[in-house]
Amino acid sequence: MENDYLMLSGAINSAKSTQVALNSLRLGEAGLNSHRQNLLNRAPVTDSFASFPRDSIEIEDLAYLSAHEDHEFALLRGKRNDILIHGEHSKVNFDEDLEALLLQGKYELIAHSHPDIELTASREDREFLRRIGQKSSVIISWYTGNMMKFYADPFEELFN
Repeated sequence: MENDYLMLSGAINSAKSTQVALNSLRLGEAGLNSHRQNLLNRAPVTDSFASFPRDSIEIEDLAYLSAHEDHEFALLRGKRNDILIHGEHSKVNFDEDLEALLLQGKYELIAHSHPDIELTASREDREFLRRIGQKSSVIISWYTGNMMKFYADPFEELFN
């Protein structure tokens, strides 16, 4: 019982510290750590993207980058590398080449960030997953750091 309390307490404290850090970034009171600054340096402006070694980007990184930039970011993952995409304030644009890689199954849309406290997959999010033939992905809030798995078919969320 005591271990359960410590685990829950640690998770709550971690979530709270993430939320405080994201808020500090949004208000300009803090900066990115060196890893996240390197990610941003390689995809510095809207609609830019860059390739990184596989598993070198975590979903949480997207929330920090978004809080800093006030833009959405997306993470694609392939067999050998990750691709970070720098979006606009409320959407990420996928150029034809990136969309083709997704359609061919060479990459998967792992996650993207949203400027929402309460996470909800948009109609466009679900349509994009359907279009690329992917069943699910993750959204992370750049306000709270909370994550939500969403599905191309909204009814699947009821059963998962």
